[in-house]
Amino acid sequence: MILSVRTVLQQTAMCSLVACLFLVPPAAAVPPDAAELVQRMKDALEPTRPSTRRVVLAVRGRDGEEVQWIAGKAFKQLPGGKRSLIVILEPETLRGTALLIEERMGEPDAKWLYTPALPRVRKIIPVSADEVFLNTDFTYADLGFVSRRGTYRFLGEEERAGRRAYKIEEVPHEQWFYSRIITWIATDSMLPLQRDYYDRAGVLWKSEYFEKVTVIDGVPTPLVIRMEDRQGRTNTELQVSEVRYDVEIPDELFAPERLSQAATSPLWQGYGSRVAERR
Repeated sequence: MILSVRTVLQQTAMCSLVACLFLVPPAAAVPPDAAELVQRMKDALEPTRPSTRRVVLAVRGRDGEEVQWIAGKAFKQLPGGKRSLIVILEPETLRGTALLIEERMGEPDAKWLYTPALPRVRKIIPVSADEVFLNTDFTYADLGFVSRRGTYRFLGEEERAGRRAYKIEEVPHEQWFYSRIITWIATDSMLPLQRDYYDRAGVLWKSEYFEKVTVIDGVPTPLVIRMEDRQGRTNTELQVSEVRYDVEIPDELFAPERLSQAATSPLWQGYGSRVAERR
């Protein structure tokens, strides 16, 4: 059978169209929303269930010398927002020093510091939140809640500390201390693995590591949080133990005007008077 020229051309065009359909590359995958990933990290790191824990602050200087303090720490979700309290129990010279942090949505966290040496409660203004806490490598802001006030950008996925991780860049809303923060979030637990903090000149300043994650009362919990000052060559570890969730904690413990009594709370019974465990 002899085909007409018109028929041949139509068939050729149809074949070309089919071939093109198969050759079109698939659409690029839409990257995850960076702000949503940060929120999921925040939810994993800051569960709303009330909790207490014993914390050893191990501060190491350039010469390798180490100083340790023992503290009690408590978290609770109150009607006005989350609150966190850390109170020094040992040594006796610092006993009673307490830092209270209240999360305020859309605003910087509110912070109060009680120092028995004065003695008085001082409200820490936002511009001073980046001062260091008790000569450690953590600032008041570092010890606060994960902020959602920055601008975020998804940088991809990669291996970090032997885990698959999302890589996120944050440009903080306030840049008094850090110009940007790079965070690696474990894709399975959504807990942070590492956070790199850059100074205002854009140079890497500090790296924070979240290690020894253990499931306690159904909650994956980092038992070691380590902050390394890359420029100053010092580091501080928060060594966590005796973690308890769903604890009955009186609201009054988180009242700024009651900070002078925080160290006497029965919640810390048995936390001190022991040699700190070395990890």
